Amino acid sequence: MSLGDVRTFDATIRNIVGQPFGTIFGTSYARNDNGTIIYDSQGRPVEGEQKVLGEGVPPWTIGFTNSFRYKNFDLSFLIDAKFGGQVYAGTNSLALRNGLDRRTLVGRNGDLTVTGVDEAGNPFSFTHDDTTLQGYYTRLAEIAEEVVEDADFVKLRQLSFGYSFPRSLLEKTFIKEAKVSFVGRNLFFIQRNSENIDPEAGFNAGNAQGLEFFGLPATRSLGFSANVKF
Repeated sequence: MSLGDVRTFDATIRNIVGQPFGTIFGTSYARNDNGTIIYDSQGRPVEGEQKVLGEGVPPWTIGFTNSFRYKNFDLSFLIDAKFGGQVYAGTNSLALRNGLDRRTLVGRNGDLTVTGVDEAGNPFSFTHDDTTLQGYYTRLAEIAEEVVEDADFVKLRQLSFGYSFPRSLLEKTFIKEAKVSFVGRNLFFIQRNSENIDPEAGFNAGNAQGLEFFGLPATRSLGFSANVKF
């Protein structure tokens, strides 16, 4: 069964017997028996069979939270982490196609030489110039294997810093307790392996996890709260 093949047909999410739930399945590089990439006569990698490229649902999800208090100050935080998953980065595929990915810088100020084997299995070398370079990167954009990214990340999900007013300041007022706090959510990645994209910015949180295409990162929010008891 194929799920989540909206917007791109280079990669889909499939549930395959014997594979983890939410397997990324897509186009790959054609290789010989030794794993060497096969090139056509124009120096472009040959598109191979569709195969399993990764796990769209990270098998490891970790959360760590803690709170500290000193006198009238308190600090709490929440760290989220996910490990072992991959994501098809459709954003990077389009960036490759349009010369916006930093990988396309290679060859702009000189020649780019690729080596491998030709379709007959013979050793092959091809030097790209201005007339063939765009076609080379366009072909890379069509091979899902090239843009499947490591989706591991560690993120500071929430941070709260508060101050409780001492009762000695409130005893002559009608206020029994008062506390002010700064709260931030989705503040930043402590560590992230994916290039250019937010690994959480997939199509949705359901069966199509592992596919990304111009996904918007989670919104960072900064807030201030006041808690008063009378």
